[in-house]
Amino acid sequence: MRIPRLLLVAVLAAASSACGILYTDVKLPRGYRSASPADVKASPDDPLVTGKSCSRSALYLVAWGDSSYASAVQDALKGRDGILYDVRSDMKANAYLLGLYTRVCTVLTGKVAKP
Repeated sequence: MRIPRLLLVAVLAAASSACGILYTDVKLPRGYRSASPADVKASPDDPLVTGKSCSRSALYLVAWGDSSYASAVQDALKGRDGILYDVRSDMKANAYLLGLYTRVCTVLTGKVAKP
């Protein structure tokens, strides 16, 4: 029995895409070196902040955005004057229809100490 070519192409595309065929929602840890509470003047009332930066791509042809750590740190501080410490960094990826549209975000969570 012959396997239809379309099915074979779909299976090969799914195997090589590193994502789900119709939808992907993945969260991954990333490394980010930051100051520890011992390195800054930490206090128990330091606010917990979150910053996010994303990039997108469509149809494997165009990509735009900034999913860098620097952009996520800037978003987390949002004009605050302070030092970000005790940072946790994660990556979140969403892909639709074999990656025809993808969004990859860097998410930072940390505390802000006064300078």
